[in-house]
Amino acid sequence: MKLEDIVTVKVGRNLSRGNELHNQSSYTYEDLTNDLDGLFLNSKASISNGNASDKENHLSRVGEVVFSFVSSKAAIVSDVNEEKIINQNFAKLIIEHKHLDHSYLCYALNESHSMKKQMAISMQGSTVRKLTPAILKSLEMKLPSMEKQQTIGKAYLNLKKRQALAKKQADLEERFFLEVLKRIEQ
Repeated sequence: MKLEDIVTVKVGRNLSRGNELHNQSSYTYEDLTNDLDGLFLNSKASISNGNASDKENHLSRVGEVVFSFVSSKAAIVSDVNEEKIINQNFAKLIIEHKHLDHSYLCYALNESHSMKKQMAISMQGSTVRKLTPAILKSLEMKLPSMEKQQTIGKAYLNLKKRQALAKKQADLEERFFLEVLKRIEQ
């Protein structure tokens, strides 16, 4: 089934136009990366129900799936990034189908061979190739049972967290050893 049959794609706000939310920060690619790296797994907040007012429509909510049109990556918003402004480079994917898991949606958009193939064929642009909202909506997605989705989604998010922790550990070890070598040199 097409993605538009199971989710509503809400494109972020164009920040070059007048903006009454001056004092709020914007959701960035770094925020998306941090959310995908597992901050959400430690969040104590519940998944939002999507009943935000029109003024708050462009604000990130804990548990919502956010998709980057530039990187073609999706993540679940963590409590650390709640109420940041979603700009036009992102879209909120509001699940309208009761048989679709948030974490599985992230997995499918980020890792599914079928979805990646569809995205690669459909990307537009000569300098920066990216998806458009219309292309995103038209992507075909298979839905396994909810139990399988939850198993796959949870395993995927745990994998992303493990990868982020391993990278952080490697960075800390590198800094430690370089500092030791600097002291030995003196």
